[in-house]
Amino acid sequence: MSVQSLYQSACYKFGTDPSNQRFQDDFYSAVNNAQNDFAISRSWGFLKTTANLVAAHASRTTALPADFGKFFDVPNALVITSPTASSGSFVELMTAKQWTSDFWEDGTSEGSPTYAYVLGSLVYWSPVPDTAYTITALYYKIPTAIADSSTAITIPDVYGEVLQKMIWRRLQDAGYSSLQELQISDADITRLMGNAARDDIVKYGGMTMNLSSSTYTRRTV
Repeated sequence: MSVQSLYQSACYKFGTDPSNQRFQDDFYSAVNNAQNDFAISRSWGFLKTTANLVAAHASRTTALPADFGKFFDVPNALVITSPTASSGSFVELMTAKQWTSDFWEDGTSEGSPTYAYVLGSLVYWSPVPDTAYTITALYYKIPTAIADSSTAITIPDVYGEVLQKMIWRRLQDAGYSSLQELQISDADITRLMGNAARDDIVKYGGMTMNLSSSTYTRRTV
């Protein structure tokens, strides 16, 4: 699914000439906002990725990848892979409350990182690394921003219908009218999002859902 194909579809749907710069600008904003809304609505399996973080000697912080969204909600989201002596050790993620606790260490002791805390674009280590460590991070990436019509969409093609409707909905909110009246409801988008979540679990090992049963049994007591 390309930006260009979505743009052509939107031009046809809203009866707009492709040379309309205002519409083009609003379209790109709609694509970015729609795919970001889609991405943060759930912990999607297709957004899972890994990166090697280098915790430098005597440095409290390490910059996170540019596409970092959040770490996996699992104990082994951060695993030390080098040096050999610490290889395989987990680094535990802490909450803000834990990090700022009165019982927390003073931030000067050095050793193999055993705790981490994310603040902004940095991850903080404790203890401060006593040598250089390579730590494999499992995280959910954020979608690549759309800059022009040649840029690829992060959302997989199989979820194109819901993304397209989210884009059209945003264009309508921006004041554009379609040649044919569009009937895009929140319920429709929610339904498509639910279908996508089921598919994501099977294809990419995404988050699990507690879904209502499709069959019901009458109570007899």
